[in-house]
Amino acid sequence: MRSLAVLAVVGITLLSASTTVAQAPVLELSGAVSYTAVYRFDYSKDGHRNPVRFFVEIKARPAVGSEGQPGHVPESGFVHYYVFDIEKNQRVEKWLEGFAMLNHDAVAAHHPATNIVITGNTATFEAFRMKWTVVDGGPGFESDTVTVDDGFRKKPLKLYAGDLVIAPAK
Repeated sequence: MRSLAVLAVVGITLLSASTTVAQAPVLELSGAVSYTAVYRFDYSKDGHRNPVRFFVEIKARPAVGSEGQPGHVPESGFVHYYVFDIEKNQRVEKWLEGFAMLNHDAVAAHHPATNIVITGNTATFEAFRMKWTVVDGGPGFESDTVTVDDGFRKKPLKLYAGDLVIAPAK
């Protein structure tokens, strides 16, 4: 009986020594939210003012591991603005052509997000020389919050549609 107990202890010790501790999954922020009510906008300059919403799309994943070490994955992220045509139920391409004074390529580009940190349901990062704080409050946009700090003041964005999600990276 004693030898069975010793074998069981040795077996459990060997088994636990060979198992590795599971790492917590890397979280990422992704999604898009509308920061405007519905506007009528003649983005194609065809005389028809389409009902649209202006959206900000965000994707942000913090770095994994230490730079120069095996398994290191650098942070990656962007902020992207776009317009969504509600009538046509689609994103609008070249929407900035409706604004003669704006550079379409500069505004419509994917702008990098840096210094990305995600803890629980909160993500912080920098983009456009501003600090962003995003809280995923659950499904839908109603409980999500986006706050932008330009160095002078913190401004919460009013959200009208969409969803921002913090979940394990895919």
